[in-house]
This record gives sequence, structure tokens and C-alpha cells, in this order.
Amino acid sequence: MNSPYYSEPRRPLKTIMLYRLIAFSTCFSLAWLTLSSQLSSQAGEILGSFPQLRLAETGESREDDEENGQRTPPCDPGGCPRPLMNRNIPHLITPRNSFVAGDRLLIRWYQPDGIDRYTVTLRRRRDGAMWTETVSGDSFVYEGDFLEPETWVVVTVDAHNGEQEGSSQFSVLSQEEQNQLHQQRSEQISPDLTPLEALFIEVELYEQFQAIANSIDRLYQAIATSPEHPDLYCRLASLYETHYPELEPLNLADNLQEQAAQRGATCDSR
Repeated sequence: MNSPYYSEPRRPLKTIMLYRLIAFSTCFSLAWLTLSSQLSSQAGEILGSFPQLRLAETGESREDDEENGQRTPPCDPGGCPRPLMNRNIPHLITPRNSFVAGDRLLIRWYQPDGIDRYTVTLRRRRDGAMWTETVSGDSFVYEGDFLEPETWVVVTVDAHNGEQEGSSQFSVLSQEEQNQLHQQRSEQISPDLTPLEALFIEVELYEQFQAIANSIDRLYQAIATSPEHPDLYCRLASLYETHYPELEPLNLADNLQEQAAQRGATCDSR
């Protein structure tokens, strides 16, 4: 209508305030984005002017370690191509999260430099009963009540050098499972086999029952009596590579493969 007496209806005050708020927010957002972009650019230039922080500067001081003469580098001299592992800890090598069969348990650990006395402790999970012995060297053979079927045991080795203990655990196979293992061994190992062939069948059976500790024990026993056979070293290296890759920084498999090479054999890689 074009009447001089007509005027457009006035908008409510709330609507006007809302429009103004939207306009203000839009302008503020644009201004903030512009300012943020400028600040980010300046910050990048400032940070770029500083030298990059080296990992060596964030670690423990190796000078102190060398001065006291009681710590050893956690990796091989000349570089650390593999993940670091504290070599001042007597890491459990066997048993290591394994089942165990029979009445013999080989406990073997990594031996830090300069340490020859260790405290070996077995703790039965069922009732907390403990067995402790102080020994020398890097291994010990246990024969006792903690090897009863279906027993779950925690093993620790303390080097008394201020570092944490090496620890792991094992579980003893049930009597039924051990009977099955013995039956299969008697069926598969015939008198016409050579001692080496019979040994490898036995090692394979233990591995099938996840009694890796027994496989390792049998191979170490064979190496002690027949160190001239390179296949023993290769088979033991294969067990470490397959079941305990976390121990790779300790070079267990590499050392065994080198001993096999010295005896004229090349181990197949896994």
C-alpha cells in the first residue's frame, strides 16, 4: 500500500539485538583468525631458529656411569642398532612365560658385567610359598616341590647391584598333559634314530606342548655334552627368535648362530 499513513511494521527489539550479535560475532571471528595466522607464522620462525634437541641430551648422563665403573652400556659398543635394553639387569632367559614338564627346571639369566652372585627366588602363586637360593654364574637347575603339576610360579633373579630384579613366570603342565607328552615321545622316538634325531623330536614335542623351557634345557644339555654339533646352536637360536623376540637386544640368537658358523654351518633365518 502506498498510503502516506502506512509504515512498515517495526521489528521486535529481541530480533534487532540478535542480528547485531551475529554481525559482531562474525567480525570478531574473522579478526581472530587473521591474528592467529600471524602469530603462528611468527612462532614457527622463532622455533626454527633454535637447534633441534638431541635425544642424547634428554637421557641419563653416561659420564657418571663410566666414572663409577658399575654400569655397562645398554647396547653394543659403537652404536645401538637395536632397541635399548638395560644390561645391568639379570633378565630371565628361561623359564620365560612357559609351561614346564617333569621334575627338572633350568633357570638361566643374562649375566651383567662384574656380577657373579645372584639370589634366585621362586614364589608359588597359589599360597605365596617361597624358595630362595644364592648362587654364582648365569644358571641354576632346580628340582623340588615347586614343580608339582598345575603349579604357577614366579621366578626372580636379583643381582644386588641396585637395579631391578629379572623376573618371569612359568606354569607346570597337568599330570594328564605330561602323560600325553611322554606317550607321544615313546611313540615317535624309535631305537633306530640317532641321538641327535631323537633329541630334535623331543625338543619339537616340548615346543608343541608350549614347554619352551624344557626345549631350551634339553638343547643346553646336548651342547654341554656334544658341543661340536652346529645344528644344536641353530635350533636353540631358532627357539629364541621365535618365542622370545623381546630378548633380541641381548644378542642370544646371534651369538648362537656365530658359534654354529664357527663349526661350519649357516643357520636358516626364521
